[in-house]
Amino acid sequence: MKKLIAIFSTLFFIISTSARADLGVGISANFASIDTDGSETELTGDGEKTTASHSNDVVIPEIFVEAISDNGFAIGLAYIPARELGSKSRTDTQPTADDDNDAGTYTAKAEVKNVIQIYTDIPIGPIYAKLGATRATLKTQEKSPNGGADFENADVNGYSYGVGYKNDLPFLLPNGYFKLEYTHTNFDEYSDIDTNGDSKVVADTEIDTVRISLGTKF
Repeated sequence: MKKLIAIFSTLFFIISTSARADLGVGISANFASIDTDGSETELTGDGEKTTASHSNDVVIPEIFVEAISDNGFAIGLAYIPARELGSKSRTDTQPTADDDNDAGTYTAKAEVKNVIQIYTDIPIGPIYAKLGATRATLKTQEKSPNGGADFENADVNGYSYGVGYKNDLPFLLPNGYFKLEYTHTNFDEYSDIDTNGDSKVVADTEIDTVRISLGTKF
């Protein structure tokens, strides 16, 4: 990710200092469908494995800054403070075979924090192709009847691709413009063992997004 940021900084400087380049800033509304597939495997007792899938439709605010060349090519940086991925619960009504008192309701929650995306818009006629790399902190929150142990937060990478349309909007903002795009983001697998060494969780997250952006150029 540090290499990507270095490349982004170099390209951003080159484009933004070009005589014909504009600096664009704005806000976006992301209409996102978040799909997470996960599993939890007991590392003690009978090694039971529980799998689950969860989908969550949300609206996510975002801010961005981008350098735009005279031919429409852009390179930018977008930021989302935090977003909950959703929660999943299960209820065990009987103790396990190893006589642990683990009957009750178990709840797993996760959220992503400090989502930073580096992206480029590549013009193709009236539309553009979008490519991006995303870095986020995945924060997990587990609740069990007898307290249980915690899972560590982790930084995960994601890669995005999509297509969009951009046009001027001067009647709404000075030097204003809008963007409408669809992107798909696939995050790396998250895997961790709890602090007691009792269980292992694995999760894969994908996000499909329709994004509406409003910006102004300087």
